[in-house]
Amino acid sequence: MSIIGTIHEDVTTDVLGKIGSWQWLVTMVSATMLFTAFFNQHEDMFLLQPPNALCVTDKIGVYNNTLCSVTYFNNKTEILKCKEWQIKVMGFINLEKSWLIFCDHKLALISAALLSRLGSALGCIIYGLIADRFGRKIPIIINVISEITLGAVLMFCDSKLWSFFFVFLKSLFASANIYLSLVTVCEIASNEWRSRLCFIVAMPRLLAYVYMVPLTNSLPNIETYSLIGSMLGLLYLILLRWYPESPQWLLFNGMIHKTEKLLFMAAKRNGIKLCNDFKIKPADHKAYYCLDQVTTCLGFLTTHNVRVTCIVIVIFWILYNFLWSCLYVQIYSEVVTSLFLLEVFSLGCLVACLTIILSAKIPFKHLLFIHVVVTGVLTACVKLFDKNTSRRLLLSIALGSGITVHALILNVTPRLFAINIRATIFGCCHAAGQLGSIISYTILLLTPTNNVTQICTEALVTIVLIGLCFMVLDVDRRELPDVLEDMDYFSELSKPLRWATQKTNSPSQEETEMRVHSFGSAAQVTSMIFEDRQPAKPIGCARIWKLFSGIIRNLRRLH
Repeated sequence: MSIIGTIHEDVTTDVLGKIGSWQWLVTMVSATMLFTAFFNQHEDMFLLQPPNALCVTDKIGVYNNTLCSVTYFNNKTEILKCKEWQIKVMGFINLEKSWLIFCDHKLALISAALLSRLGSALGCIIYGLIADRFGRKIPIIINVISEITLGAVLMFCDSKLWSFFFVFLKSLFASANIYLSLVTVCEIASNEWRSRLCFIVAMPRLLAYVYMVPLTNSLPNIETYSLIGSMLGLLYLILLRWYPESPQWLLFNGMIHKTEKLLFMAAKRNGIKLCNDFKIKPADHKAYYCLDQVTTCLGFLTTHNVRVTCIVIVIFWILYNFLWSCLYVQIYSEVVTSLFLLEVFSLGCLVACLTIILSAKIPFKHLLFIHVVVTGVLTACVKLFDKNTSRRLLLSIALGSGITVHALILNVTPRLFAINIRATIFGCCHAAGQLGSIISYTILLLTPTNNVTQICTEALVTIVLIGLCFMVLDVDRRELPDVLEDMDYFSELSKPLRWATQKTNSPSQEETEMRVHSFGSAAQVTSMIFEDRQPAKPIGCARIWKLFSGIIRNLRRLH
C-alpha cells in the first residue's frame, strides 16, 4: 500500500510530545493492571495439581487418609469417599468444604475450564461495547471491583453448581483489564513509541501465558491463589487514581472541554507550559460531521476491504489460539520442572531480543510469519520425539516463539482499527481467541485422537496462518486509518479529520499545523485529486474467487 503525505500524529502527541512522564505513568499503571492475567487460573483447571487438603472424618481406626478417600479398619478394611475437607488458606485461615472439584469426575475440571473461557469471551465483547460507549475507565473500575468480590466469594464457595456459576461470573466480569489497558496505551502513545509501550504493557500477560499454571501449582491450594488476587485488587483501586480516560475517545465523542482539561494536566506533569486559554478546535467542517457520526460494527463492515481485514484478523486469532492451546496442553500436562521454566525464560528473552533487533528492518507481518512458522512446525514435530533433552529444547523454543506471536498480535490488532469502535473490535478478537482455545480443549480432552491426526491438524492450521500473515496490513510506526490510501479501507468520516491546537496566548502565533487523522498532508493532496483518485483494488481472495467463479460459469455453458 503506497503512503501519500505524512504519517499523522494525533493531538495528544502534538501537545505532550512523543514521550514524557505522563505517558510513562499511564504505561506503568496499565502494565500493573495486566497482572490480573495471572489470576485466570480457572481457564486451565484441568492442568492444576490437587491442593494440600486434609480429609476430615470421624471414623475410628483410620490408617490411610488421602485427598479423596479414607481407608480404615473395623473388623474388615473399608475404603470410603471423603465428604468433608479442611483447607488452610494463607497458612492461617481454616476453611471446611463439603465439595472439592479435584475429587469430582475429571469432566468437572474440563467443564470449569470451558465455562471460564466462555465467560471471558462474552465479557470481552460486552466490555468492548461499554468501553466504546462510556469510556475506557469505567470497564476497568468494574473489572477491579469484580476481581476483589468474586475472588473472595470463590474462596468460600462450597457447592458444585454455585462454584461453576461464580467461575463463569468472575471470567465474565474480570475480562476487561486483559485488553483495555492495551487500547488505552495505544491511544496515548506517539507513533514512534507505541510499539515499545505496548510491549511493556503486554509483558505481564505474556508472562502469565507461561507461568500461571506453574505459579498456581506452587501454592498449597487455589483458594490461597484467589485470595491473593482479591488482595491485589485493593492495590488496583489505589492505582485507578492515575488511570486516565483516553483523550482520543473523548475527542471521538465530542468531549472537547474534558480533553483540554486532561491534556492540560498531562502537559503540566510533562513540564510543558500551556496558556490558560489552551484550546483544541476542529479545523475542518468534516470534523464536525464526524462528531455526530454514529459508527456501528455492522455498518463498519459494509466496505469490502475493511470486511476482509476484520475476517482475516478474527480467523487468525481463532486459529492461532487453537495452535497455542495444543502446545500449551502438551507441555503442562507433563511434569514441568524449574529447569524447564528457566530454559523457557532464557530462550524467550533471546527470541524477544532478536525480534526487537529485526523489527528495525523487517515489518511486523513478516516477523509474525517467521514466528508462526517456527511455532507451528515445532508444535507438530515435537510429537515425534521421545521425552528427552531434544524434545525439551524444541518445546522451549516453540513456547518462546509462540509468546512472541502473542506479543505481535497484541501490538498489531488494536492498531488496525484506530476508530471509534476500536475496543469492540479488539474485544471480539479476544473472544475469537477464546473460542479457538475452547475448540482445541474440546478436541484434545474429549475426543480421542492419535498423534498422526494431531500432527496433520496442526500442520494444516499452520499453513492457513502463514497465508493470513500476508493479508495483514502494515501498521509499522502508525495506526489505521492514517493516510489517504487508507480511506479505501475505512469510512471517510471514521476519524475526526483535522484538529488544531492553540497553545499560546497570542492568536497570531496560534499553532494551526493540521494533524491529519484519515489522510496525508492536505497541502500535497487537493480535493480534485481526492475525488478523481482510483479506489484501491479489493484485498483478500476476491480476485481469486472472481476468476474461479468465471471458470465455473464457462464450464456450465459447455454442458
